Amino acid sequence: MPEIPEIETVRYHLEQKLQGQVISAVTVNREKALNVSTGDFSSAIVNQQVSTIGRRAKQIIISLANGYSLVVHFMLEGYVRLFYNHEEIQATPSVSLVLASGEKLAFYKLNLGYLHLVPGSDFASMPELAGLGPEPLSAEFSLAFFLNLLAKRKGMIKPLLMDQEFLAGIGNVYSNETLFCSRIRPERKTSQLTAEERTNLYYCIRDILTRAIKLGGVYEEKFTSDDTLTGGFEPHLQVAYRTGKPCYICGTLIETKRVGGRNAFYCPVCQR
Repeated sequence: MPEIPEIETVRYHLEQKLQGQVISAVTVNREKALNVSTGDFSSAIVNQQVSTIGRRAKQIIISLANGYSLVVHFMLEGYVRLFYNHEEIQATPSVSLVLASGEKLAFYKLNLGYLHLVPGSDFASMPELAGLGPEPLSAEFSLAFFLNLLAKRKGMIKPLLMDQEFLAGIGNVYSNETLFCSRIRPERKTSQLTAEERTNLYYCIRDILTRAIKLGGVYEEKFTSDDTLTGGFEPHLQVAYRTGKPCYICGTLIETKRVGGRNAFYCPVCQR
């Protein structure tokens, strides 16, 4: 599932290619991906200009000039692809938009994900975004703020980092990477972390996410045929999906175990 770096990379691409464009036509092949009828969806967005592209947690908000917004959640397998004028849409997208420029924006595999039409662009008022925790890269997310959040929790640290009500936008990949960065075992109880470990964890969260965004995350699906940004962070992964390979720090083989129902990747020597 894409996390903050992957979604932020998509948001950046959409801002570059979609913002300011006018939607001229819509094709819906999977109406279940919508929260309204195909007719209502088309009526609300056709001939409308895209005003801004935002992100909240793992969701993208495409705001239109008429006050409506499209909230996109890719969930496990979804992705979006822009096709240039000379390119034909590949396969069968769940939903596709034709732009006045002739380019096509195709949303694929929204089987569990969705493309919802909502009135307004106030993120806080959208039910799709209700209950989400703070953004770990926001200015408000200070060390003191994080330590205060952590002080109230007692469970295992990896599931906690993935809890969207605790922190918004971190999933399996970056919880593994930040725990390796801070040298903490994924099954450690939050209440047992030292003051130094808690501080290190805070800075690792922000550092890993910032670097991953800069390098385009680990998403496999390219946004355009000439996209050279997406997926650039994958060679920099330290533990995620590296089971049986040597740790870059100590040479010990990376191990995997189930923690909180998810695979946790870690170095048994570097992490304590």
